[in-house]
Formats: sequence, C-alpha cells, structure tokens
Amino acid sequence: MYRSVAENATRGGMASDNGDAVVTLHQLPRWNDADQRSYVSGDISSPLSYFSDPLTSPSEADSGVKSRFPVDHEINSKIYLWRGNPWNLEVDAVVNSTNENLDEAHSSPGLHAAAGPGLAEECASLGGCRTGMAKITNAYDLPARKVIHTVGPKYAVKYHTAAENALSHCYRSCLEILIENGLQSIATGCIYTEAKNYPREPAAHVAISM
Repeated sequence: MYRSVAENATRGGMASDNGDAVVTLHQLPRWNDADQRSYVSGDISSPLSYFSDPLTSPSEADSGVKSRFPVDHEINSKIYLWRGNPWNLEVDAVVNSTNENLDEAHSSPGLHAAAGPGLAEECASLGGCRTGMAKITNAYDLPARKVIHTVGPKYAVKYHTAAENALSHCYRSCLEILIENGLQSIATGCIYTEAKNYPREPAAHVAISM
C-alpha cells in the first residue's frame, strides 16, 4: 500500500499527491535545522523554507521579547517537522486522537482507512479509554509499528485549566506508553478535536510545554 518517499520525489517531508508515500525520519528537517533555513520570498529550493518559527514572530524579535519556552538544542535535535498525515511516517508509534469509545468515526480522519479493518477490531476489544489517558494497539497496514490512541478533553472557557491539564496528560500518557513498550520514535499532530471545541493555538502551546 505504501511506497518509499524516494520514489515520489517529495520535497522536505511534504506529502505526495496520492498520500501513500512512506517517509522515514532521516528524510525530514529537524526543529533545530530552522536556524539554517531560507526566507527568500518564493524560494522553495530549501525544504526548510516551508516552516516558519512557531515561537517567535518578527515583532517579538525586534522588541526583544523572549518566548516563555526556553530553547533546548538537545531536545530540538530530536524533533522532526512533517506536514502531512502522521501515519505516512515510518516510526515506532503514531498517535490517534479519538474519543472514549475508540471508534473509527471519531478518530483522526483517514487513519482507520489507511490501517485497515484490523485496527477497528482491536480498538473494539480494549473497553474504551478515559479522557487524558492512552492505549496502544498494533498498526496493521501502516508503516508505523504501533498506534497510540488518546482521548482529548472537551473544552470550555470556564473550565480552561481542567481541559489544559487533561490535554497535557494525553501527551504524557502517550510518552509513558512509548517508553513502557520499548519504543523510541513517535509521530503526533496537535491532540485536539474540533468537535470538542479545543482551540488550535492553546492546544499547540500545551504540546510545546511538554
């Protein structure tokens, strides 16, 4: 079902049109490679030109305002940037943002279709999953070895702190399962669902703070 990304000549980790290319980590730019990227307008010769700095805006740089997230180059060297479906990546585990019943209809769009029917069958045997927690299954037809399923919280401004804590626990639970199973690499998008009204930017800051 999947082919090596080299056969599709994709640039800088961008997904191919057919969406079925297998991409390995060594083919992707790392977060700390951002210092070497090109900002020339319209220049897409460098794969890193696709990515802007998510923590610093030009106005912040000019004003001397520092991000509340300190730079850690050792950690940044372990973070890879990918724009596309996480389940196209050849990693140890890919994260599925889902609901308490772990059902296909509320999972990350396209994941179950790519993994095949075996994934839904195994999810149905797990007895659900509580909000803020995570469970692991096989990855079936995906290039990843495992799928880690986690349940993000419902969001309401009134209960912002509770939602933030639960979302933070989602990331922590995924990493704990990764370690417990002797896995090393994990692919995840921003864990949130529009159906649960969690805004993108606050959700992304929770991820960064981990």
